[in-house]
Amino acid sequence: MSDVPPEVITEILSRLPVKSLLRFRCVSKSFKSLIDSPKFIKAHLKQQQEPNPNANLNLILEAHYKTDNLFSLEFTTNTSAQHHPKKLDHPLKQIYGPTQVLGSCRGLVYISNNMSDNGIWNPSTKRFRRLPVCKFDRAPCKQGPGMEQICQGFGYDRTDEDYKVVTIAQWYYPNELKVVSETMVYSLKFGGWKKVQDCPYMVLKEGNGTCATSAGGALYWMMQMELSLSYSRLVLVGLNLGTERFDEVPLPKNMGKPLTFNLAALNECLCLISGYGTCRNGKNLVLDHIDVWMMRGCGVEQSWVKLFTVEQLEGRQHFSYLRPIAYSVTGREVLLEMDKRKFLWFSLEKKSLKHSKVSGGFDTFDSFVTLGTLVPLYYGGGDEKDGKKGVEELDDSVIKEMK
Repeated sequence: MSDVPPEVITEILSRLPVKSLLRFRCVSKSFKSLIDSPKFIKAHLKQQQEPNPNANLNLILEAHYKTDNLFSLEFTTNTSAQHHPKKLDHPLKQIYGPTQVLGSCRGLVYISNNMSDNGIWNPSTKRFRRLPVCKFDRAPCKQGPGMEQICQGFGYDRTDEDYKVVTIAQWYYPNELKVVSETMVYSLKFGGWKKVQDCPYMVLKEGNGTCATSAGGALYWMMQMELSLSYSRLVLVGLNLGTERFDEVPLPKNMGKPLTFNLAALNECLCLISGYGTCRNGKNLVLDHIDVWMMRGCGVEQSWVKLFTVEQLEGRQHFSYLRPIAYSVTGREVLLEMDKRKFLWFSLEKKSLKHSKVSGGFDTFDSFVTLGTLVPLYYGGGDEKDGKKGVEELDDSVIKEMK
């Protein structure tokens, strides 16, 4: 190997999966130093983000109403094949209840049991950082009965090359049409919480619950602008993770009057899903069709492009909620999550839908795209030995694997 130029070795290794790289760390000190270096980790991450016709699509499924509820699901290049979820052995597994996934970004996953038991996890390296408890300075106003909600998100700050968790606490008092909010941000780079600009409106519980959608260095929510009981105008609001300030984002032109709004992300771009229809089937809204819009720009009205329209399914199986998850490895199909129960492949060329075969018998679930990366969890991007002391937790099986 001494005759092989270092840049060639780096290029070859950067194309390998994480599992292979963890083994190569044991080959020599020079390999370990290379694979652990921030420069190589960035190069490997870039390779994982590039379209690869031979790669598989990896998801994490959060099954609802199951105690041991986190699964990995790998979609192969054959979209007609049956796929089988596998249980994930994660560091927050508990006996008495499910664990939530509150965000996935560049190979890191934000998982939580409750506000005092959560953390950032890299499923590929098995490293985990438990977060300190987020404490709010402001106590709820005692002005009559109110409603409390906690809204969270996880994303990447491109400016500071940092990963951040955002927690918004809101107290709503319907008698006065008043919202009291407080927003806290945790920096993985600096290892602490800080208070930032208060959220301007009431976060709307939509398809993603109150979890944010991460795209392009910001977190996005649909929010209620006017707190009227009879009518409430919806606005799209983004929190820039670099400036840590909220901004209203203009909606696309010529949308008509959608009945529903949902948010998603495709290839790091924000998507808006607008649903149209007038009829109801029992208690569930049945849509005629949905339009999927993508924001390809800096958050101005002209940056929205309509990607595709999905017509309602024929027969008895109607959807009330569709969310684009990811492109297929060929880029000719888009994986859709239907009503948190099924997956569909939508052909961009034929404009047709095809059911994806997934075993497991889940009642309902949420799905999150994940990458196999070496992204670390220690403070900053400098020396690993100084940075990760007392920060990352490893179980015995991982220590054995990485020695």
